[in-house]
Amino acid sequence: MRKKRKKSLFRRINDWLHLWLGLLSGIVVFVVCLTAAIWVFRDEVAYFTKPFNRIEAQDIPFSPPSVLKRKAGEYLENEFENNPVLLLNLTYRGPDRTAYAGYIDNTANVYMGYLHLNPYTGQVVHNELFAESNTRKFFLFIRAGHRFFWLPPHIGSPIVGTSCIIFLVTLITGLIWWYPKKWNRTTRNKSFKIKWNAKWKRLNIDLHNVLGFYVLLFAFILTYTGVYYSFTWFRDSYHYVLGAEDRTAFNNTRKTSPVLQKKQTSGNPIDMIWEALYYDEGKQDGDLSLSFPADSISPIAITYNPVPDKYYRAHTRYFDPYTLKEINTARGFSSRQSNIPFEELSAGEKTVRMNFDIHVGTIGGLPTKILACIASLIGASLPVTGFIIWYNRKWGKRRHKSG
Repeated sequence: MRKKRKKSLFRRINDWLHLWLGLLSGIVVFVVCLTAAIWVFRDEVAYFTKPFNRIEAQDIPFSPPSVLKRKAGEYLENEFENNPVLLLNLTYRGPDRTAYAGYIDNTANVYMGYLHLNPYTGQVVHNELFAESNTRKFFLFIRAGHRFFWLPPHIGSPIVGTSCIIFLVTLITGLIWWYPKKWNRTTRNKSFKIKWNAKWKRLNIDLHNVLGFYVLLFAFILTYTGVYYSFTWFRDSYHYVLGAEDRTAFNNTRKTSPVLQKKQTSGNPIDMIWEALYYDEGKQDGDLSLSFPADSISPIAITYNPVPDKYYRAHTRYFDPYTLKEINTARGFSSRQSNIPFEELSAGEKTVRMNFDIHVGTIGGLPTKILACIASLIGASLPVTGFIIWYNRKWGKRRHKSG
């Protein structure tokens, strides 16, 4: 009888690391992956649970921001008579979507909700109070599990980040463990096919090994882009390697907007800037968000996103409220919404900007969302099937003999 060939020291160390690192991080990885699979479809769930986002499109122009702001202010003043609130921003969306204004409790400085308005008439459609939104509460709960393991952020974030780094190592060691010493028909079948009619223990091993191989690249990308949000040192290193260093300070150099230089500043500056961007520059597709200045000297910030479900294309511009001149600002690559158009960024800077969309699966729309969901579900299954393999090998045979 032929003796079974002993594994090399490298393979023994690799297998040991895969086993114990997997057991160490398993429960956190399971929660992170499972919550990711749910959270990826938050927009689709909101579409069905928040019908007030939609209105009937009309063949008339939108009301300017000053009108919507005034009507929103009147409504909030009546609604929260004894609790003053402050409007922070206003977002115009497509012709069949409500515009919404974000507001905070001006005393406690807490974000309270969105006031949805008909962009054509300014009529209030719905007051979406965050404290009363079950959809929002549910996905905040899911996100808290995904980002912090339902612990305080300063504790949970490092735990999740460390577990994800360990998961990256187990993916690599798992690939080495999976890779057969010789390629033949038998090893190919074992490596790439699941034997569905096998006994449950064999099936469990196939589910772990085969599905783990097929999902490895996607799981690695989703995990790597997620560690970015857990550790500053990881984020800074990522920026440095890609040539996308964080520079967020204002630059006082100013330039005149070609469209706005023709306009007079006697009217409402926000209305004039919005009209120039929305109509003259053709920013009617996508989302156009206006942040109301905190005081009379602060610049007016306007963010335009041509593809609302992809954050990396959002572009923020700043304008002087008196001269309507556009203010140049330095680049801030740690934010999803930068003041530099995506097309003008270097390849490394574009990669950083796309990190969030890659991580949550929105980068390619619904197909990549589905792919991210499937990859996350398989990722959640790996600690479970891996634990069962380990348990069966350690105690399964012993229990079988004693029975």
